Amino acid sequence: MRYPKGSLQLSQSRDLPLLRQLLRSEFVTHSQLFAFMQLNHHEQSRHSFDWRVRRLLERELIRRQTLPTIAGEYLYSIAAPAAIFLQNIGEYCLVGRDRFGGKEVERSVFHAIGLNEIQLSLLRAGLLIRWIGSLEVRSQNELTGFGFAKDYDAVVTVQTETGDERFALEYERNPKSVKHYREIAATVTREVHLSRVLYLVSNYDLLQFVSGFFRNTRCRVLFGLERDWHSDLLDMAVSSNSAPHCQTLRETLSSIGQGIQSTQSQGSLFV
Repeated sequence: MRYPKGSLQLSQSRDLPLLRQLLRSEFVTHSQLFAFMQLNHHEQSRHSFDWRVRRLLERELIRRQTLPTIAGEYLYSIAAPAAIFLQNIGEYCLVGRDRFGGKEVERSVFHAIGLNEIQLSLLRAGLLIRWIGSLEVRSQNELTGFGFAKDYDAVVTVQTETGDERFALEYERNPKSVKHYREIAATVTREVHLSRVLYLVSNYDLLQFVSGFFRNTRCRVLFGLERDWHSDLLDMAVSSNSAPHCQTLRETLSSIGQGIQSTQSQGSLFV
């Protein structure tokens, strides 16, 4: 079949997964994007991957920039035409403001890069069952009647020895206002679709500050350090708003899961 001159035929097995990853990550470095394509079995050759990225750049389906604070790495995001195309073929997508502009762009970039690394750690360890990113969470919250209580950074399902376990993830690199955390604590208390929320934070002082706002929430909130996640994953130490001592994340997820199963057997709809 002949295609019109100047048109671009997108590969279902390679181009579309790459564009979907760009959409879901919002911002992603060159090395992170290649890692996603490798780990999800869409691309194994670095040469082929580099060619594909250049091709999509030339057709203005993806965007590239550099930041002084990210040395030696290009930074990518999806261009509006590609985002609209994905939305039209059924991708969870709320096409909104230009994320490359404005005063908060650098904060958004580092938040996205950090979330990418959190997800990649699970993929490399073979523990990730499903990652529902912020765009999909927001889409469900805004467009359906069965949304989550909050626009979480992700809703994550991991594989454990006792079965699949699901939790909301919040990634906190910098402190926000007292008012902000009080509002979030009140919101999380109303959560009915998830039984636990994990806050990953950048340092211990921030962990102490954030955790103090969640002592009375109905949903169990866990707190851990980002560096412990990358070194220990499910065996990282976490504190909780409802337990006096630290446990591993694996132990905490398992104990909560057993409690939910017991409650469900008595007729609860809490999942």
